[in-house]
Parts: sequence; structure tokens; C-alpha cells
Amino acid sequence: MCTRAALRTACQSLLPAGVAAFFHAAVLVGAACAQATPAIRGFAPARVAAQRELEETLKRVPHPAQAEKHLRALTSEPHMAGTEGGRRVAVYIRDQMRSFGLEAELVSYRVLLPHPVEVSLQLTAPEKKKLATPEEPFQADRDTSNPRAVMGFNGYSPSGDVTAPVVYANYGLPEDYKRLAELGVSAEGKIVLVRYGQCFRGVKVKVAEENKAAAVIIFSDPADDGYAAGDPYPRGPFRPPSGIQRGSVYYGFVYPGDPLTPGEAATENAKRIPAGQAQNLPRIPAMPINWRDAQEILSRMEGPRVPREWQGGVPVTYHTGPGPATARIRLKMDFQLRTIWDVVGKLPGTSDDEWVVMGNHHDAWVFGAVDPSSGTAAMLETARALGELARGGWKPRRTILLCAWDAEEFGLIGSTEWVEQHRSELQRKAVAYVNLDSAVSGSAFGSSAAPSLRELVRDAAREVSDPKTGRSVYDVWRERSQRGEGRRRATAGADPAPLQAGEPQLGVLGSGSDFTPFFHHAGIPSLDLGFSGEYGVYHALYDNFFWMKKFGDPDFTYHAAASRLAGILLLRLSESDVLPLDYAAYATEIERYVRELELTAGASGKGRLNLKPVSEGAAAMLAAAGHAAAAMNSAAVDREAALRINRALVTVEQELLSPQGLVGRPWYKHTIYAPGTYTGYAAVLLPGIREAVDRGDWETAQREAGVVAEALHRAAARLAQVR
Repeated sequence: MCTRAALRTACQSLLPAGVAAFFHAAVLVGAACAQATPAIRGFAPARVAAQRELEETLKRVPHPAQAEKHLRALTSEPHMAGTEGGRRVAVYIRDQMRSFGLEAELVSYRVLLPHPVEVSLQLTAPEKKKLATPEEPFQADRDTSNPRAVMGFNGYSPSGDVTAPVVYANYGLPEDYKRLAELGVSAEGKIVLVRYGQCFRGVKVKVAEENKAAAVIIFSDPADDGYAAGDPYPRGPFRPPSGIQRGSVYYGFVYPGDPLTPGEAATENAKRIPAGQAQNLPRIPAMPINWRDAQEILSRMEGPRVPREWQGGVPVTYHTGPGPATARIRLKMDFQLRTIWDVVGKLPGTSDDEWVVMGNHHDAWVFGAVDPSSGTAAMLETARALGELARGGWKPRRTILLCAWDAEEFGLIGSTEWVEQHRSELQRKAVAYVNLDSAVSGSAFGSSAAPSLRELVRDAAREVSDPKTGRSVYDVWRERSQRGEGRRRATAGADPAPLQAGEPQLGVLGSGSDFTPFFHHAGIPSLDLGFSGEYGVYHALYDNFFWMKKFGDPDFTYHAAASRLAGILLLRLSESDVLPLDYAAYATEIERYVRELELTAGASGKGRLNLKPVSEGAAAMLAAAGHAAAAMNSAAVDREAALRINRALVTVEQELLSPQGLVGRPWYKHTIYAPGTYTGYAAVLLPGIREAVDRGDWETAQREAGVVAEALHRAAARLAQVR
């Protein structure tokens, strides 16, 4: 009988000899232990025991105290993109990675970033009152008195000076304006007041622009993240009356990244388009306010009483307007080319021909304890663990990159520019991208992922203990999933397939974080994960170290758990014989999407839309995936076969890209998923077809069906090479 202690002694004694000796030791020892050690997806039986020992060693390294130390440093000052505070955070991350033994460097880009000079709002009728009040400082939380905290503003709003009557438009969705029209209310020439929620804030501005509004005010309704949800800060974790949600209003659903260099890296000498030609910039002013200021406007509005579902938590009866409330918005924004700093850390593998990439952004609107620094603190602890393994003689099979992106908050800029600069190399080498944005705001695990990676996430969750219960993260997650919880960045109106009864479900990748350029533009299999909770101070001054210490993760045990999960994922992706990518599940899910689309098109599409070619493509991909899965299982012990299989597997996701991209937004190239034009964050499935159907554009829908069918057949052909 083989004991874990004996295995540890045998394998660790050979670690200094390098990965080749480690591999051969695993073969010898693993053969004796094959019956006693549970299998790992993608690993030859003889290597499983050694891999488990490697993972156990990694899991012992991340420590709550170290994660707390990192978070305190990362949140020690405001660090908005394009500021010296932002550069200092980047240098801290780089220096920490170097101290752990990784190669690390700063990578800079020159991008168009606006910083606010003046953001003012005044009620001009029926009486005059100065609004746009700042967030309230609290004595218990000294960070809330920091004079360098940026005022509440919306990134990429143009400057402007607008005086007009106010109209309330609920969440600012297309259907809300349709309802206003039914009530006899027009937004044309008006300042539109909308509440946060239901879609990305840039969508709210775009729809207002389409309805010829003069400007937009966005407020945080207490029904969504204030007192109606729970006790406001500092008594509780939710947004207080003065809390403001900052955020960009760029049109990222058209393209993310630097507005002036779409599709190209914003290097120093890059060719730039004029700002007036940038299709992802709004044309009307927009600003955020707290609900206390919104109450001053809403209480002075008349017109029709709003539909019941439009009534929020501000303690007044909501009316649509227009008038008699009239407001003046005055915005002065300083648009400049500013330098941003990505951090790229590297742990070289035995071969640099394959990469595993993990990342999170480091910029924040103010302090950003949850968003993004909880993910950065967790990633740094993972980096420390990998460095400890390397100091013990281990070297990864595949190169591991750990990246901290800048200017994500303005528009996924740092990651997008890096992907655009390295796209061809990424498409040759990258096997997966793991995203750790906002990794901890509570204890509830959730994840979204490409279908090919979902089983890998479930497997990793089985290996890490939940700090509160002592059970596995997987078991706790599974119970929550049965209640309809446990997803991140999921679709609107569509759930992932219920594959096995009782399995925890993962969401679908839309947008809103740095996986976007990897997945939607470069076709790299991607996933996003984290622990969430009652987090009501998103993008506010109050998302700081004090909030995390009091409410989010007081003992930082979930930061350490996130580090362990991330580490397991990296080790399995970097060390596996055959890449743990499940394309049979992917094809099955696509077949379901096609059936749902057929139901959506319904009678109106009969005779106008033929989805049979798409169904046939999905069937071809499923058949090829089934044969590939059999080959992957039989070839797991054959290193040459595994290398051949991996070369094919790593490009299957890329075959699902359309070279010409989506209609009207060619930067988005994935034919199966894209952030919705009118959601911004949530994904649309089979987006080229679905959005054309929604517009009633049957000619485009049929053409896009052909594009999707071709992509599916390309993916099937690539999978057929796995044998």
C-alpha cells in the first residue's frame, strides 16, 4: 500500500533535479499508487499522485495575514488610472512579484483618459438648489476624509453645460422609453434621470442619446443597493444616502480599450483617429449622483405617476415629469493622452510555447478594496505560492503569466491594449485566461466560464476548503446553486445548461472585466471567479480597507481561499498532460442555444430564418468532440500524442471567431457569445443571429447563421485532428 507520506518523500527528493526527473519519479511512484489516488482530469495516471502533492504544497502557502498586508498596501491611497497613485500601485505589484522570484516588468501605453475638473448640478426650478453633494466622511473611517478622492463623475462623459426640464426614465432601457411614449412623455431635449441597474451605465447613455435627450443623470436607488437591501455604511455594508457610484459611460459594447486606437495597441507612436470618429464615446453629458440629491429632484417632479415597477426606494412618489423640476448640468472634463501601466509577471516554463495567463486590474475609482484589489491581493498570494514551489526546484511545464492591468475602470483599456499588441502570439501560445477581478466581497463562491473550462472550475473547487464551514468550496457552492445562486456575469434571460443533476452552475461570459479581450477578441478559453457577499458600496468612496475589514472578509480567510483556488487552476492548466478542455459540453450547450433561438424566432421567423445549417454545424462539432474525448483519454500516457492533441485543442475556441466580427461592432469576433448591445455586461447567445432577429432584420440573421455554421464546422474540423 502506498502512503501519502511515502509519496511525498519520494517525489520531493527529486524536485531539485527538475521537471524531467520529477515526471519520471511520478511515473514510478504513481504506478504503485494508481489505485489509491483519485484521477485528475488531463493527467496520466502515473502523474496524478505527484500532482496532488504539488497542489497540497501550494495550498499551504497562501496566508490571510499576508493577503491583508497586500490589501492594506494596495488601498493605501486613491489610485485612479493615469495618476501617480496608479503608478505607485503598479510598482508595488511589480516589486512584490520580483521578491517572489518571478520575472516582472511594467508595460506602458498612451491612451485617451478624461479626468474631471468640474462636476456641478443645480436645481434651477421650481426653486434654486445646489446639488452634486460629495460623499459624507465618517469619523470611524479615516479614508473617507482623504482630500485626493476623486469627485463623483462618469468616465468619458463629454464636457457640457445643459439646462433643461427633467424626465424620469426608470433604468433607461429601450422599453422604458417606449413606456414613456405610451404615457405621452418625450425625452427629446430633456435631462433624463435614470437609476443604476439592469444594464451597463454606458447603455443608459447610449439609449438616451438615441432618444435625443440632452443629458443624463444616473442615481443609486436605495431599493437596489441602499437601506432597502440592508443597513447602510458604516453601520452595514450597503450604500449610504450620500454614496455615489462612479463609472465609465464609454460604449464598450461597440469596442473596449483606448477610444483612439480601435483594434491596435496604443503604443507611443500608434496611429490615432480623431476623437470625433471614436464610435465608443458618448456625445451627451452624463453624471452620477447620490439618492439624497435624486430625492431633491424627484420630489419636485410632476407629470404622470410612474408605473408601479418603476417606483424605487427614495421616500417620495415618483413621477415622470417633465417639469416643473428643471436642472442645470455643468461638466468640464480634461481629456488627455495619459500613460497607464500594466504589470506582467512571468514564471517561465520548461517550454515557452504554451502560456497560462491570470490577471486582474489594479486601477480603482478611489481605494477599490473589493473592486479590484481583493483580486490583486489574492493573485499576489498565488504568486508567492508559485515562487515557493519554484524555489523548491519545481518548474512549470507551461509558462505562467500573472498580469495586473491598468485603466480597466475606464474601459478594459490595459488588458485590451496588451491583447491587441500580442494577439498573434497569444493565439499561438495561450491555453487559457483566468480572471480574478473583485475576488472577495463575502463568502459565496461563483464563477462564469467558457463551457470548455466549467468542469475544471468544479474540480478545483473540490480541492479547496470553505473557511466558514470546513467543507469543500464545491459542496457549499452546489447547495447555493440549487437556489439559483452562484454565477458571475451570467446571461440575461438564459441559464447555463443543467448538465448533471445537483451540479453547481456557472454563468456565461458577457463583459465588464478583463477576460473580454482574451475571450471575445482573441478566442482564448477564459473564466472568471470569486467570492461575493452583501456589497453595496460598488465604485464608492466607501469601498476601502475599513469596509473589507468590517464587512467583506474580516479575517481575510476568503482571500486565502481565492488564492488557493487560483493556484489549483494554474497548476492544472500548466501541468496537465492533455489540456483539460471539455468541448463535448461546449457543443451540447451550443445545440441548446440553437433550440432556444428557434423558439425565440417563433412564428415570425418561419420562412425567413433557416437555422438548420447551424444545427448541423453544432452536431458536427459534438460528434468531433466525442471522438476527440476518446482520443484524449486513450492518449493521456503518451507524451507525443498529448503534445499533438494539445496543439489542436488550444485553437478550437479561435475557430469560433468570425474574421469580420459582428455586424456594426467588428471588434467582437466570437460567434457564440458577446455582451449585448443593450445590456453591456450580460451576454447574448449566438449574438449575430439573435440581435438581428430582435431587430426584425431577417436578411442579416440568415447571413449570420451562415457565419456561425461555418465557425462550428471549423471547430469540428480542428477537433477531428485530435486522434
